[in-house]
Amino acid sequence: MSKQTAPNKPSVKRVHVSSSSGDEVFGTDLAQIHNLLASIQEQLKSVVTRANLDESLRISLENIRSDICKEIKAKISVEITELKTTLSEEKEKVQALVLERDQLKSEMLSLATNQQRMENGIKDSIKLGNRNEQYSRKKNIKVLGVIEKDGENLRADFKKISFEYAGVRLNDTQIVAIHRLPSNNSDYPRPIIVKLLQSDVKIALMRKRQKFKVKGILLFEDITKRNTQLINRLKNHNGIDSAWVFNGSVHAKTYQDERLSFDLFDNITDKVKLHQTNQHD
Repeated sequence: MSKQTAPNKPSVKRVHVSSSSGDEVFGTDLAQIHNLLASIQEQLKSVVTRANLDESLRISLENIRSDICKEIKAKISVEITELKTTLSEEKEKVQALVLERDQLKSEMLSLATNQQRMENGIKDSIKLGNRNEQYSRKKNIKVLGVIEKDGENLRADFKKISFEYAGVRLNDTQIVAIHRLPSNNSDYPRPIIVKLLQSDVKIALMRKRQKFKVKGILLFEDITKRNTQLINRLKNHNGIDSAWVFNGSVHAKTYQDERLSFDLFDNITDKVKLHQTNQHD
């Protein structure tokens, strides 16, 4: 048998590394690592920690809140200033209105006082005129029921019936004037007004008017229109028994037999109550 030949092995080149070259490489790597670590350390300095982040966030929020508060305060301050200005203006307007109201109130009070004074003056004038008119009729007698005749002589006729009915003798000088009054009632004789010279003669006739009445002739006081209206008011009042005119004034008697004098504008109820109160006091 023939011997087999062993395969050829690849040849290995042996490299010899010197120790000085290795030290240089290792030293370079360390320097690079050192530099890298230094760079990382510098970068880590700029990295924010959780505590720093919380503090930074707190400061930011505080600043934001402070800014918001300042802004709100500024707006509120502006609004308050504007509101104060508006209130001041409104206050001035209110004060002006109050002043105007007081002036109007004073003027109205003055007008009311003047009006009351004028009304009182008018009433006094009316009462005075009525009193004077009634006084001018003090000696007058109104006669009703004397039959009208053609060509009548009223002076002579009145003298005759005064003597025949009442026994009062009159002369021509005692009758100042005598005439008939207009009347809208054609069914009755027109009234007669007799103006006498003396009050005593009138009183004598009025005292005997019942004797005239039985003969169908009525004698009355010659009363003004206003006093006639007052007497009608008195007679229609539930507290008054009777009313009449005497010596130019209107008088009345209550159901308690109290006698009072009344003027044109008197409140009948109030005057009766006041009189009764004073009587009881």
